[in-house]
Amino acid sequence: MSHSTAPIGVLDSGIGGFSVAKQVQRLLPRENLLYFGDGAHIPYGNHGEETIAAMAQYMISFLEERGVKALLVACNTISCILERCALSCPAFNAVQAGADAVAGLEVDKVGVISTVFTHNSQIYPRRILAQSPRKLVVLSCGCPDLARLVEHSLGDPEGMALVEENLRLELEHMVREERVDCCVLGCTHYPLVTDSIQKLYPGLPLIDPAEEMAQALRAYLDREGLANPQTAPGTLSVYTTGDVEEYALRARQVGLERVSKVEYYPPMDIS
Repeated sequence: MSHSTAPIGVLDSGIGGFSVAKQVQRLLPRENLLYFGDGAHIPYGNHGEETIAAMAQYMISFLEERGVKALLVACNTISCILERCALSCPAFNAVQAGADAVAGLEVDKVGVISTVFTHNSQIYPRRILAQSPRKLVVLSCGCPDLARLVEHSLGDPEGMALVEENLRLELEHMVREERVDCCVLGCTHYPLVTDSIQKLYPGLPLIDPAEEMAQALRAYLDREGLANPQTAPGTLSVYTTGDVEEYALRARQVGLERVSKVEYYPPMDIS
């Protein structure tokens, strides 16, 4: 039985889920958050399905053992195989949120950029086409290096130049030739570089599933009477299998608030 004062869990392959945590802090400032980023194994999209499912379960178990009342699966790659995971609390995933956001738009041609695994699964085109009342064209592009570049390049001018070069490589054809009406950021790392995307392609509407996830979470908590009644702002505890100092730095760079701790947790052995 969940309690209103229990925390909300957020999991991701790396720092990308910080974009989701930021939206939750904006919409639900009284909620306490537990964040798990598996920095040791990024990018998830370059692993096989069995390994991804096992690593996802490792993080889910960590968060559920700490009594989370809801789970935000920020990683789009994990969202593709979420049905393979055992869950004991309600979960909201990035792919469903992205498809929900697009379904309500009056557009004709949609672009999706994601990890290679998410692209190969074709989960975004399937869900968008299944939900939209309009007859859409959905173009999907898998980006093998972009998540990793974003993970390690925020705030570094030289690294961000590489990010922008990669963005051109992946988006140029979709935007200039196919002329998509909007682009779904199908990896939670990508909203962290929206300024770069908008600089390269001004006027291109970007769909961030993080916003939809936070709104769905708020609706669920209100409906179930599980919103945290405390008057003080909630805190954010970060756990990572990666570099603790880098995660603390990235949390500051993306504007996360009330970070109470950033701690190391040993990664799952996938050898």
